[in-house]
Amino acid sequence: MSTPRFETLLKSGDVPQAKTEAELALQRNPADRRALIALAKIAAYEGDAARAEKFLQRSAGGTPADEADASLVRAGLLMQRGEASAAKVLYTRLTQSQPPRAEAFYGLGFLLAEADDNAAAREALARAVELDPDVSVYHFQLARVLFALEKAKEAFHHLEQSLRLNPRHVPSYLVFAIALQAGGELGAAEEILQKGLKVAPDEPHMLKALSNVLAAKGDLPGATQAAEALVRVQPDHPSALSNLARFRMAQRNFAEALALCRKLSDRGQATALSRTVEAQIYELHDPPDVKAAAAAWRSAMKLDPQDWGPPNNLGLLLMVRPDGPDSAKQAKEALEEALRRAPEQPEPQLNLALVSMQLGEKDRAKQLAQKLVARGESLEPAMLEQAQRLLKQLS
Repeated sequence: MSTPRFETLLKSGDVPQAKTEAELALQRNPADRRALIALAKIAAYEGDAARAEKFLQRSAGGTPADEADASLVRAGLLMQRGEASAAKVLYTRLTQSQPPRAEAFYGLGFLLAEADDNAAAREALARAVELDPDVSVYHFQLARVLFALEKAKEAFHHLEQSLRLNPRHVPSYLVFAIALQAGGELGAAEEILQKGLKVAPDEPHMLKALSNVLAAKGDLPGATQAAEALVRVQPDHPSALSNLARFRMAQRNFAEALALCRKLSDRGQATALSRTVEAQIYELHDPPDVKAAAAAWRSAMKLDPQDWGPPNNLGLLLMVRPDGPDSAKQAKEALEEALRRAPEQPEPQLNLALVSMQLGEKDRAKQLAQKLVARGESLEPAMLEQAQRLLKQLS
C-alpha cells in the first residue's frame, strides 16, 4: 500500500500542507481512516484536543495497524494533559506493536528525557531514528539528549540531519547556535542563525539568539540591530523591549533605555532584565541613585527567583555604597540569597566573605575564603588573589 502524500508531508514537518491534503482526502472519502488519524494528529499538534478526539472516534473500527496509529495520537494527548505516567505506559506498549513504530519509541524517549533519564531516552530515540531516519524531529530530540550526555560530536551530527530533512525547523537552529556559543564558537553560532533567518526571516527566537551571540562577540552595533529587528517583529513583547533596553544602555543611551523599562513597568510587564537595566543605570548616575538601584535589584530578584545575579549585585551595592545603618546587614542577607541560588558561584562567596568581615563575623568570612582558596588555579586569578589576601587578614 502506497503512503498517502499527507503522511509524507506530516513526517517532513510541513503541517499546513499535510492538513490541506488530508482534508481533501477526507472530502473524497469520508471513511478514510488514515486521513482521519492524520487530522487527529494535526489537531493534537495544534492543541485542539476535543477536535482530535472527534477524528479518533470517527476512525474507530479499523485494522490493528489503524488502531495502533490512533493509540499513538491518544498517547500524545495524554502527554499534553500532563498525564506522563499514563502516556509512558501506552507508548511502552506501542513499542511492542508489529511492525515496530518509530513514533512510539520517539514518544517514550521524549518522556524519558523530560524525566532526566537521558541514558534510557537515548536508547529509545536512537531506535526511533533507526526505524525512520527521515523524520527531522527524531534527530533533533536525540541531539538534545546527546548534548545532555556530553556527546557533542554525535549531537551535532543529528542536528545537521534534522536541518537537512527540515530546513525550516527553528528549534534545531537555536539548539545548534546555543551549543556552538557554549563551546566558544561564536562565529559558527552567528553563521547558523543567519542561515536560519534566511529560511525563516524575522523569526523572533532566532533574532534574540543572534543579538546575544553578536553581543558575546563584542559586535554591539550588530547586536543592537538584531534587537531592533526583534522589536519591529514584536513591538509590545516584554522580552523584546527588555532586550533592546540592555543594548541602549550599552550604547550609553540611558534615557531611551529607561524609557523602555518604564514603559514595561507602567504596563505591569517589567522583567528581571528590564529591572536589571534600570538598576545598572541608576548605579551609573553621578552621584549613584542607591535607593532606586536597590529597589530595582530587589524587583529583579522577585521576578527571577533562580538568577543569582540580582541578589549578588544588590549585596555588592549595599556593601560598597552603604545607604543607612543596616546596609551591611541587608547586603549580607542579599548575598546569602545569592549563594543559596548558586552555591558553586565564586563571586557571591567572595562578596559574602567580605561583608561578613565588615560585620565582625570572622568565622563565617574565614570559612568562605578557605573554600575559595581551596579551588586553586580553577579560580580566576584576581579573585583567587583577593581571597588569599582576605584569608591572610583573617589569620
